[in-house]
Amino acid sequence: MNKQINFSYLRFVKFGTNPLDLVIIGKSVLSSQENTTAELYRGLINELAQHGHRTTFLERIIPGKKQVRDMLRSPYCQVWTYEDLDSLQAEYSLAISSADIVMMGSGVDFAEDIAIWIAEEAKGITIYYDTNLSRTIDSLVAAEKVGDCLSCRTIGNFNLFLSTTGGPTLEKLARENDISFARPLYESVDPYTFYRTDGEKSYDLGFIGNFKSDRANLLDSLLLEPARFTPNRQFSLAGGGYSIDDGWPSNLTYLEYLPETNLVDFYNRQQCSLVISRTDRSRMGFTPTRRLLAAAACGVPVLTNQWDGLDYFLEPNREVFCVSTQQDVLDILYGADESHRIKVGAEARKRILAQHTISHRAEQLLGYLAEVTD
Repeated sequence: MNKQINFSYLRFVKFGTNPLDLVIIGKSVLSSQENTTAELYRGLINELAQHGHRTTFLERIIPGKKQVRDMLRSPYCQVWTYEDLDSLQAEYSLAISSADIVMMGSGVDFAEDIAIWIAEEAKGITIYYDTNLSRTIDSLVAAEKVGDCLSCRTIGNFNLFLSTTGGPTLEKLARENDISFARPLYESVDPYTFYRTDGEKSYDLGFIGNFKSDRANLLDSLLLEPARFTPNRQFSLAGGGYSIDDGWPSNLTYLEYLPETNLVDFYNRQQCSLVISRTDRSRMGFTPTRRLLAAAACGVPVLTNQWDGLDYFLEPNREVFCVSTQQDVLDILYGADESHRIKVGAEARKRILAQHTISHRAEQLLGYLAEVTD
């Protein structure tokens, strides 16, 4: 059952105008290592700060475990740490009870217990932000307790359920679990981080992403095979976990690690950029990846595999190219008119800047909050 909002506590709050105090319990905002949500939280927090809202982020540190942080401190929020469930509850109950909004992110240890604690302590609006809906659904179907996932007992405890996946999958989850307010809050990009430059083009086609077994065959068909077929052209691959062997084409440049600050340069060095959605995301549909939005924001023509809902974000053949075979890739790289490819990249960039920046997501969040309390 959904927790009831204490409307008397919020009777003077007007979202988007009055400063709000937000507490987020998330995986981490200071470290992006093996944590794709870090950039999402950073952008959202930064944008909310521009609206005058204050954020405190609670993240776990595990004693004895080395933690690699690519951000020493956040300029837009306070970051407080805890070691385990007991220290979290003992030290931060007051912060939870006094906050206007409490958001819990997916992938947090002790998820079930924290969700119950938030429902008991919070007086303001409570939000669950799911950035891996496939994992959540799998754990619900299996009916097994997973440490960083909610169960059917707690998934409806929040006033607002947000997800980076929308469409029929989110609607079905809400319907089956009696979630009153389930809304998509998709991935987005910061236009000051990803933008078009006029640098030299070094690669005909590039791909960035760590190795995932479920997309290995598709990567071979859409990147490695085109590279083998055109040995006089240049291709690139960036990401960890790959096993380089003699079968890799010699005209493929491999970058095992690429810092976040180098991504905009990497995208702009490509004539075209390949983006492959993971199998679980393609199956759910309506799950745009940050890689897709980032490449498009740089004005680079994007080649991607087809999935349900893609046209909600980018229109095939006008703003993005859909490919499924080696020949599809070759036809676009060398069969299509260059001016058409450039126009597709420009149209995609225009669409992203108009609808899918972090500023748009912050406005959507504030709109959802107003909807919940209406």
